[in-house]
Amino acid sequence: MDNETQTLIQTQPEPETKTTKCLNCGTEFQGKFCPECGQDAKTSRFTLRFIWSNLLAAILGRDGGIAYTIKNLFTRPGAMIVEILNGKRRKYVSPFPTLFLALTLYVLIFTATGTKNIEIDNLPEDIDTELTVKVGDKTTEINNNSTAAKQMLQKGAQLAVDGYHFYLNHYTLCYMLTLPLFVVATRKCYGKENRKRYNRAEYIVAIVYAMVILVLYRCVVNLIYPISHHFYGKMAGFEPIAIIIALTACFRKMMGFSTVKTVWRSTLTVALYYIILGAILAICAVAIAFFFYFKYLK
Repeated sequence: MDNETQTLIQTQPEPETKTTKCLNCGTEFQGKFCPECGQDAKTSRFTLRFIWSNLLAAILGRDGGIAYTIKNLFTRPGAMIVEILNGKRRKYVSPFPTLFLALTLYVLIFTATGTKNIEIDNLPEDIDTELTVKVGDKTTEINNNSTAAKQMLQKGAQLAVDGYHFYLNHYTLCYMLTLPLFVVATRKCYGKENRKRYNRAEYIVAIVYAMVILVLYRCVVNLIYPISHHFYGKMAGFEPIAIIIALTACFRKMMGFSTVKTVWRSTLTVALYYIILGAILAICAVAIAFFFYFKYLK
């Protein structure tokens, strides 16, 4: 190669490399995805076709998405949770988004099937009850002749009825609101060694997926309500057993227990949950009773 040819090659300009500016974080980069935030380089305006394709991909994706997550939650829940805890998370929908989607479905079915209209009779205006209240050395009989006593009894009893009615219509929501109690119960009942292996957040992952199973069970039960109220009541009565089954399915592989041992520990978990919840409700009831006493009888 002569000097003239070599000089020509050296002075030939390099081809211009096209870069993209990330619309999310402003980084200049080459390639299909931003190295800083991971957003796709091709970000165009939203269209109905784009929305529809993304919705189908999220629901029906074979390598990920809500359908894939639900399928694994019912076919191999323990293995799925262990994979998620070990870092294989891309193909699964995270626990709380899965729970919120399940709750959305539950609310739609709950409203459409009429189960939201389940009622229990309110108490009559006149409660035929006699009580004896002892404060210090003084004993006072309270009966229907005492207007204040009647007001206290009526309001207190009606409050209990309203609370129970709320529980009947929203007890799946009640389980969600008392999630910390499940964390306490599971960490206590699944053993000290597992408390060292897994932190509270990792317990929450398994509990929330178990709650998804429970919510979907409630969806099926609510679909039975328009067909047979009697069968609906029977199926709803099995909910504590459904909780035990869901906890067993989600925790067995994670804890490394046998099925029998996991069922036993899950049963203890549910029992401890109700004990803690009962103690909290008893404290609240005593506090309300004192409130009514000082308002109506003092």
